[in-house]
Amino acid sequence: SAERLPGRAVALILLLLCVSGMRAETALYSVPEEAETGSFVANIAKDLGLTGEELSARQARLVPEGEKQYLQLNQHTGDLVVREQMDREELCGQTEPCL
Repeated sequence: SAERLPGRAVALILLLLCVSGMRAETALYSVPEEAETGSFVANIAKDLGLTGEELSARQARLVPEGEKQYLQLNQHTGDLVVREQMDREELCGQTEPCL
C-alpha cells in the first residue's frame, strides 16, 4: 500500500523542462503547500546531469500548466525555488489527491 505523508497536504508539481538543443525532460517534485516564497525545491541542473552554465546556455525555462508560475528557476545555478506560496484549495479544490 502507498505510504501516506503526515501533516498538511503536499502539492505535487510536474515540471516540463524545455531545454533547447535537448529533448524535453519531465521531472516530478513535491512541494509542501506551506513552503514559503524563496524555499529551495531542487537543483534542476544536478538532476539533469548538467552544470549551471550548460543549463543557461541551453536557455532552460519552466512552462507552467496554469496561469500562475509558482516556481522560479535560476538559469545560472539550476536552483528551483518557490516563487509564490501555493494554496491547495485554490489549485485543486476538493480533489484528492492534489497533483
